[in-house]
Amino acid sequence: MNAPLALRHSVLGTSVLPVAQALRLYGLEPLEVMSHVGLDAAKLADPDWRIPNTRFAALMDYSVEITGDEAFGLVAAEQLRPQVLRGLGLAWLASDTVYAGLQRLVRFGKLVSTSAHIRMREEADLVHIEFGKPLLGDSKGYVNRDYMVGSVVRMCNLVLGEFIAPAGVCLDRPEPENPQRWESMLCSRVAFGCDTCTLSWYRPDIIEPLVTGNPALARANDEISEAYLKNFLGRSTARDVADKILELLPDGPPSQQQVADELHVSNRTLQRKLKEEGTSFSDLLQDTRLQLARKYLNQGSRSVVETAYLLGFSEPSTFSRAFKRWTGLAPAEFREAARAAE
Repeated sequence: MNAPLALRHSVLGTSVLPVAQALRLYGLEPLEVMSHVGLDAAKLADPDWRIPNTRFAALMDYSVEITGDEAFGLVAAEQLRPQVLRGLGLAWLASDTVYAGLQRLVRFGKLVSTSAHIRMREEADLVHIEFGKPLLGDSKGYVNRDYMVGSVVRMCNLVLGEFIAPAGVCLDRPEPENPQRWESMLCSRVAFGCDTCTLSWYRPDIIEPLVTGNPALARANDEISEAYLKNFLGRSTARDVADKILELLPDGPPSQQQVADELHVSNRTLQRKLKEEGTSFSDLLQDTRLQLARKYLNQGSRSVVETAYLLGFSEPSTFSRAFKRWTGLAPAEFREAARAAE
């Protein structure tokens, strides 16, 4: 069976650099913090190093815990430098308008995070950047979303060379204890508990030509980003299928035919492509259910019965038998072992 679903999505290894700088602001040693969550800082010397979503989420959640700052994600975003985003960051910085930089974010966002689902939507005088729902392995404390939103605002400011306030910010996270902190750091009104995560700008503010724009440099880095995506992050059918399973699972386990229809391919084509990638639909469905089961049982706030139904099982007993077959432990035994290991 392939690696667990959560490990199929990753972020650029350099994404830890702003986090490390933010930790230093609190008087903490970044290397110790990274080691605590199982990250080897020595791998930063490898330009192709990528971090599994789950491990990066653990770093961000632990950083909030040890700093005691619920806005740590925004603080880390303020430390961002364009080089952290590799070719995307350099092309973004060389863009001839803020708008063009945002277009590059939409085009190359998966370079930074393979789970990124970013799109641009225009409405009258507003330009919206919408971020898709977080996938399994993202931060349980929403700090990753704050880091992402703050990073985009930060890059827009670096491109312009001065602060540009978003017209509005909608976050798909609960309201924090001190919501005014978010509005102060983002210089915009912020709505919490939204259905989507969206940053908005007034179009006239972001289409003015910039004297710092360098089209040739931007295009050169676009080519680097394009090559990176094709050679290293080529979108796999397995990842597309896994994402669709996650999306459809709350309504019951989807069939291969359902997923094929969603991806606009024939059932036979889907099966062939998955076989070429060394996996199968049944393996991906099992991986997804297993990873979600572990997540829900580790949280402790969900009962075994609730977990069973969330995973699309018709009966808790069916879920219990399947989980024991996957792990060798009954759900209750797994939860007890997880608590003992804390």
